[in-house]
Amino acid sequence: MATTETSYSTRLLEEHCEVHFSCSGFWKLEGMLELLEQLNDTVLPLVKARKPIYALGDYEGFVPQDKDTADAIQAHLKNAVKFGLKRIAIVQASPLMKLQYKRLSKGLDVDFFDTKTAAIAWLRSAE
Repeated sequence: MATTETSYSTRLLEEHCEVHFSCSGFWKLEGMLELLEQLNDTVLPLVKARKPIYALGDYEGFVPQDKDTADAIQAHLKNAVKFGLKRIAIVQASPLMKLQYKRLSKGLDVDFFDTKTAAIAWLRSAE
């Protein structure tokens, strides 16, 4: 069951050029900007080394966002491509969240998965 309480985590797997993150809840714009800044900080070693970036997002409990927050996500995704984002795997997104994310990430290499194992296999197939 989805909740409006927000949470997130980020982790870098530098050997695979991957950022793994999770987020859940319904976000206000200020909180989302903080999360996006944390993602930027996490991938900074890859950006500095000019390496590609592959992202794995766990969206269990993440719900569709309001327009301002969704616009911030979309702008971040488009900007991330300039810094090396190659592929995004999203795990456990609800059907409504998948629809919103497909719209926000139009033109990017994104796919959706039920398991983390399948998502990682897909991300690493691009290496």
